[in-house]
Amino acid sequence: MKIRKEFQIFFIILVMLLVVSYYFDYKISDDLYNRSSLICRSIHVFAQIPAYLLMAFFSAGIFNSRSRDYSSFSMLSAVGGFLLTAVFGFLCGYVFLYNLGLYSITLIMAIDIGIFVCCYMVTKLICDHDAYALRKASKLGLSSFALILIITLTCTAFVDRIPFRRLDGTVNVFKPWYLAGLSFDPMGFLNRSFPSITLALSSDILLINLIPQFSRRFRDRKTILSIISFSWIFVIAISQIILGYSYLSDILIGLLIGCMSIFLFYLVYYKKNDSSKEMMNK
Repeated sequence: MKIRKEFQIFFIILVMLLVVSYYFDYKISDDLYNRSSLICRSIHVFAQIPAYLLMAFFSAGIFNSRSRDYSSFSMLSAVGGFLLTAVFGFLCGYVFLYNLGLYSITLIMAIDIGIFVCCYMVTKLICDHDAYALRKASKLGLSSFALILIITLTCTAFVDRIPFRRLDGTVNVFKPWYLAGLSFDPMGFLNRSFPSITLALSSDILLINLIPQFSRRFRDRKTILSIISFSWIFVIAISQIILGYSYLSDILIGLLIGCMSIFLFYLVYYKKNDSSKEMMNK
């Protein structure tokens, strides 16, 4: 399997930045910290929404690309795809309105229904041309999202690392991620920084690079999709550091978890298929 050059460069940059964070983790946060930054707070509102939108799209893809033989597996795909589309649509509305301080179940449900209908209609059109490619991409997206969520929630539940915004300028309280203590807190993702769940989930935007697999009009726009996905990750990463939610190392580890999860399931769903094609050609 051939990995595109921009992704190789991306991983190299991540490793180099991890070395930088080893020495300057606290100083970077201390220099950039601005809790009242309106731009960064606005970015934070939208940080995880693209990932939830993608998962709603992939869930609708599972629903529409299922076989029509009314087998138990087909029915499970239908029910699971339907429910997951509704859940991720609900999360989009909830996260968006909650961060704006406008909690309204009516508005959330309206957003949920709108996202559900849009995802259903778009994936239905795609399935008319290439249901197989959409289903494979949908399985990759949902599988990687689940693994990212499991790993990051487990880490934050056990690794007791205080985010910069809660240090109150006390450098003695700061601990590198590799020296952070271990203590179990099932709600750790609310008040701990390692790894950055926001960046781990935001890395799912890299999955938009799968669009050319099932949409012909994007076949010649792979570079544009890469620029969009990497730029979004960069913007989210900077905003998280400025707001004091995560240190550079938290962000890098979160990105590595996200990227490796996507790469793992890419191997599962695409490498196997490529191998079978090679065997047939021989």
